[in-house]
Amino acid sequence: MEFGIWLDGVILNQDITDTLSSIYKGIQAKVEPSTEINPDWSDFYKKIRDRGKLFILSPFSKEITQGVLNSLGINESFVYNNGRTKPSKEPTERLVNEFKIDPLRLVIIGSSPLDLLSARFFDSRIKVACVVRRRDCSRYSPFVMAKNLHMLFESLNRLGLLD
Repeated sequence: MEFGIWLDGVILNQDITDTLSSIYKGIQAKVEPSTEINPDWSDFYKKIRDRGKLFILSPFSKEITQGVLNSLGINESFVYNNGRTKPSKEPTERLVNEFKIDPLRLVIIGSSPLDLLSARFFDSRIKVACVVRRRDCSRYSPFVMAKNLHMLFESLNRLGLLD
């Protein structure tokens, strides 16, 4: 399987849902990344990086995304904000097209309803996993939901999605 993991919310301890919704609606706003990572990220990353191909999805510019990933020691391919970010389909569309990913073999891991919408707007066959941090994703029917990344890893493993 291949995994698209949202930088904000899953890796970084940051909820920018309201700001990104405003930007999507045409309201000018600036988005800066947090420097704090979620406490369950490091263990999850160690376990999942050997079980599938990882890609990072970022609502930030290329330069900011590269800087954050470098500072965290994450050396994965990524899709950055190229003018349109979630909930637009563009990040997921770019991920699939640029890296030649079969949507049926892709799991998007997010923590916000916008993460879900970005995947669904592009291709409803993509599996979306939601880590419940600050937002409830249940109204958009994710494939799987978990309270933290440890529980998500166990669920993905039970479902046979970890190679």
